[in-house]
Formats: sequence, C-alpha cells, structure tokens
Amino acid sequence: MPDISSIGPGSPEPLNRTSTNASFRENGALQEKTAVNSQADRVELSDHARFLDRLRQFPEVRMDRIERIRQAIDDGSYETDEKIEVAIDRLVEELIR
Repeated sequence: MPDISSIGPGSPEPLNRTSTNASFRENGALQEKTAVNSQADRVELSDHARFLDRLRQFPEVRMDRIERIRQAIDDGSYETDEKIEVAIDRLVEELIR
C-alpha cells in the first residue's frame, strides 16, 4: 500500500499505513491481553436461575398419585373429616411457630 502523506503541522514525514496498522494491532493485543489478565472469571446467577435450580432438586412428579387425588376431589371422596382435622392441626402448628 502506498504511503499516506501527513496532514497538518507537526507531522514532518509521511505515515506508512502498514506499520501504523501493525502498531495498532500490537497495542490492541497488548490492551486486550492486559484486560484478560486483570479480570477474573466470575458467574452471576439471576433469581430466576436460582429458582430453576431449586426446582430441579425436587423429586420427580408422581402423576399417578396426582391423578388419583384429582379423581377423589372430583367424586367428593377426598375431603374427609379426618383429613380436615389433620389440616387444621398442621395449620395451628405453623401459626404457633
């Protein structure tokens, strides 16, 4: 590539585009390398990611049991006096703690 004449005062000699580009590449690489060395890798997890991780820790869903309970609710046999008493006792325990 041909030399480019300098423009303006204080530039007595023409600029050589290839040497200028090479020095920019070297300086850029040096700055990039310094930036990489001065920063440590780090990971930030969002609240959404933490929530998904907690969900993955739960046991698998037992669809057969869910379907049995849904059917019992539909036919009216799920809510018994005994189950209501247990639910009330557990609620009271939670409120006392």
